[in-house]
Amino acid sequence: MSNESRRSFLQIASACLGGLLSLAAGIPLIGFAISPAWKKGESQWVDLGLVDRLKDSRFKKVNFTFTAKDGWVKATKKRSVYVTDLGNGEWSVFSRTCSHLGCLVRWDENKESFLCPCHGAVFDKDGAVVEGPPPEPLQKLEVKVEAGVLYVKEA
Repeated sequence: MSNESRRSFLQIASACLGGLLSLAAGIPLIGFAISPAWKKGESQWVDLGLVDRLKDSRFKKVNFTFTAKDGWVKATKKRSVYVTDLGNGEWSVFSRTCSHLGCLVRWDENKESFLCPCHGAVFDKDGAVVEGPPPEPLQKLEVKVEAGVLYVKEA
């Protein structure tokens, strides 16, 4: 084997080995850079207010804000829910988002129903669909009380 062919072989072998090492080092870095885009946002407990102020509430609209992390981006989001004091320390909290197209529902005291302005959907006081196109009931949110404060689990 001549020196020139040996040199060519070593150059090709070195290039291939360098490429494999670069690829091996690059895959974890690429995964680290793009993995937040695939992560689902973590749910968190959000303060709705003092239990004493919400006592005896019946489908009271409560607005709140929270910080959500989506990939690398943190954003402050605003939401509102309907809170009902069921007594004995029990609470019922419904999302205002219609399960059809995401419009905001409102509670109608006279009709004892949640009404969606977009496509005429009607939900009963338990969030079940009574009329219209929604495929699912209103989302009932998980709640807890700690140190006299009502918290809702926001996803």
